[in-house]
Amino acid sequence: MHSVITMPTPGGRSLLERFVFKGIVFNMSWEDPEMDRRAFRITPEDTVISITSAGCNPLNFLCQNPARVICVDGNPAQNAVMELKLAAIATVDHEVFFDIFAARRPRRVQEVYRPRLRPLLSDGAREFWDRNLWKAADGLYRHGRTGLFCRILRTYLAMLDLKPAMAEAFLSCSTLQEQRAFYHRHIARRLWTQTSRLFVCFRPMLYLAGVHPEQFKLVDGRHDMYAYVRERVEYLCTQVPVADNYFLSQAVTGRFRGMHVPPYLLPENYPALRRNLDRVLVVNGWLGPFLDAQPAGSISKFNLLDIFDWMPPAVFEATLRSVLRAAAPDATIIYRSGSYHLDPPASIRPHLRHHPELSRELLAIDRSGTYGSFYVFTVLNNGRSAAAGVNPPAGS
Repeated sequence: MHSVITMPTPGGRSLLERFVFKGIVFNMSWEDPEMDRRAFRITPEDTVISITSAGCNPLNFLCQNPARVICVDGNPAQNAVMELKLAAIATVDHEVFFDIFAARRPRRVQEVYRPRLRPLLSDGAREFWDRNLWKAADGLYRHGRTGLFCRILRTYLAMLDLKPAMAEAFLSCSTLQEQRAFYHRHIARRLWTQTSRLFVCFRPMLYLAGVHPEQFKLVDGRHDMYAYVRERVEYLCTQVPVADNYFLSQAVTGRFRGMHVPPYLLPENYPALRRNLDRVLVVNGWLGPFLDAQPAGSISKFNLLDIFDWMPPAVFEATLRSVLRAAAPDATIIYRSGSYHLDPPASIRPHLRHHPELSRELLAIDRSGTYGSFYVFTVLNNGRSAAAGVNPPAGS
């Protein structure tokens, strides 16, 4: 079975940040797993570390049979979501797992929680789900900050006469030419109004969507938030096929369509998940301090999501030094940004090999549409020496 450790969490977070990131924020992970799969090309020798989020990313990696998967999150509620999924994988068949976590018949979690799932949870996760199981039973995708945001979004779209039937018709488009014509004929003229500008630029609304306050300032200060959101949505709707886009389906209809789901929910991947459960370590804590406690050169794949968007420059640099120290030779690092451009600090760049063509190629297929840039790096052999003797400041 999986292991769980809890590390001391340093202070330093603002009151707003603590409010925004308290409880379940993400009910699913908004990073396209196909991008990560192609960037990493995981082998049985790899140790993969990932920010937990809703557990989708680490479980998608676990399907690919690495030696070890470590998921780290400073928000215990996100790790509680991950632990509930791991306990279900260990104890129920795929049909029940799919009913709960694809939210087809989520109330089935009430049948299995106390006899099967609860005994396998850590104390913290057990306490969380004893209080909050009703959210899983009601369907996880309706809850958390992003669940509330998507429900508000669907209400707003209906007010613009973009009702569920139209969303279903759009998601049924089978070619890019067909979906582009549909978007321009039926969606664009309704969607992009002055009211939508107010909706997009209302900070509390985007905080619900999981946008960190510092990330909002980064994107809005560089690109104008409304222009950025419009460009990302239009790219998603006109350049990336929608027929298998489970992110878009969940956002605008509140459900997955057929078997267009994250890889970890597919029946063919369930045996690998169950077989590999003892390879998972769940860490309640922050990334930098955890990496500093690991053996040097012990981790080969780093999935860092968009964490650098909300870090001040000193913490950004210190966290990457912690990554370099823990990185195995030729380790791969991937991260995303809401901004169209977020290079590593100048002191770190000589120790990384950027893969710009691959990064652009993978961003072009992104079905999530929530990021402006994507980065794939290989750690050079001098990376560990660059990290030697550097301690990250609190909060990394």
